[in-house]
Amino acid sequence: MGASISRNGLCPCGSGRKYKRCCLRERQAAVQSARRDDATGQRIQAWSAVALQDELTAALEEFTGGTRTMDEDDLPVFSTWFHNDRRLPSGATPAERYAARTELSSQERDIAVRIAGAQLGVHRVLDVKPGQRIELENVLTGTRTRVQSANVSRDAVRWDIVIGRVMGGDPPSLWGPTRLLAAGDETELRSALVRLGGARAIVDHPLEVMRWQPARWSDEPSFFTLEGDPVAQGSATWLVHDPAAAAARLRALGGLLPGDPVEVDITMDRATLVSQRPDLPRGALVLEAGPLGELDVVSVATIRLEAAELRVATISEQRLDRVIEIVEDDLGDLVTLASREIAPFEPSASDHRPPRDDPPAGSNRHQERRLVTELMTERMCRWADEPNPKLGGRTPREATSEGRHAEVLDLVRSIENQAERARRRGEPYADIAAVRRELGIVDEILA
Repeated sequence: MGASISRNGLCPCGSGRKYKRCCLRERQAAVQSARRDDATGQRIQAWSAVALQDELTAALEEFTGGTRTMDEDDLPVFSTWFHNDRRLPSGATPAERYAARTELSSQERDIAVRIAGAQLGVHRVLDVKPGQRIELENVLTGTRTRVQSANVSRDAVRWDIVIGRVMGGDPPSLWGPTRLLAAGDETELRSALVRLGGARAIVDHPLEVMRWQPARWSDEPSFFTLEGDPVAQGSATWLVHDPAAAAARLRALGGLLPGDPVEVDITMDRATLVSQRPDLPRGALVLEAGPLGELDVVSVATIRLEAAELRVATISEQRLDRVIEIVEDDLGDLVTLASREIAPFEPSASDHRPPRDDPPAGSNRHQERRLVTELMTERMCRWADEPNPKLGGRTPREATSEGRHAEVLDLVRSIENQAERARRRGEPYADIAAVRRELGIVDEILA
C-alpha cells in the first residue's frame, strides 16, 4: 500500500505547499460537494415517488418490460434514466420539474439544476489521476472535460470508454452510474450508435445507450495457439528401449551439455506461426510461450527423458501430432509410443486480479518485473513487422505506410489500454510509447 501523507508534509503534487493547504483541501471540498449533491439527488427521488407516482409506474413497466423486477445494478440506471431522460407530458424531465419548484433554497436549486443538466454522453479517457480526476473527450462532439472523480478514476485507464453523465460545477463531476468499456470496444459501440441514429442516439435512445454492452461480454472465452489451433492439454509417452542411446541422441539434437537434464524444447519461428493464423472467433485469447529472452521463437513442446520413459507436453492436439512425428523420425526404433492423451484446457487464473503493491526497488521481484517488462516492450516493437489479421494480413508498419493510420492507431490504443491496466495491477507491461516511436505514430488527440 502507498505510504500515508502527513497533513503538514509537502503535497505530493509538487506545488511546494503543505498537503493540508493543497490537495487535501481540494479532496475534502470534493467530498463535501459530493455529499450535498447526493443528498439533493435523494430528495429528488423522494419527491418524484409521491408527486409523479403514475409516471413512475409507467416508466417502471417500460424499463422492465412489464415484469417490474430489477436487480441492484438496474436500480441506479433506472433512476437516472427516469429523472434525467424520460420526458413528462409537459416536456420537462422529473429532475427539471424538481429544480423549478419555487420553495427550494438557492443552494438546493443550484444543485438540482446541475443534476438536471447532467446529460448522458459517451466519452474517451485521455488521462487519469487515480482517486482525483479524469480527463474525458466526448467521442461524438470532441468536447473535452476534466471531471472530479474519487471513485471511477481508480478503475479507469487511458483509452477506456466511459458511458456516463458529466455534471456541471466547479469543477465538473460525474453523476449517476457509469459504464467502463475497453478501448477495443469503441468501434462496436460507434456502430451501435449509428444504428440508433448517430449523434441523436444519446437524446432519442438514452436507455439503450446506458444498457449497451459489447458482444464480448456474452462470449465464453476461447483459447488458441499462436498459429490459431484450439488450446488443449496434449501429452504423449514413449517406452524407451535403450535409454543411454536415446539420451545421447537428445543431447545432440538439443545441444545439451554433460550434466544437463535430458530435456529438449522444440521451437518454431514466431513470425511463421503468426502468418498461418486464420481469423479467430470473437472472444478468442491467444496463448504463447518462448524461452526467456528469445523474442523470435516460440516453444511448441517440451520433451523429457525420465529413466526408461520419454514424455512430451503440448498445448494443442495439432502440436502434439506434429511432435509425435518428430520423435518417431528422430528416435526411430529407440522408442515405442505408449500413450497419447488430449484433455480440455482449464485456465487457472482470472483476468480480474486485484492490484498488487509495487515490489521494493532492488528486490528480486522488482528485478524480475523490470526484466519481463523490457522483454515485453521489445516483443511489442517486433509486433510492428508481424502480419496482423485485423489489418488483412498486412503488418502494422505496412498498413501505416499505406495510409491506414486510423486502423493502426486503434490497435495501438487498445494495446496501450491493456498495458496500462496491467501496470495498475502491478504486473509487467509493455511500453507502448516505444511502439509509437517505432511506427512513427503521432496521436492527434494527445498532441
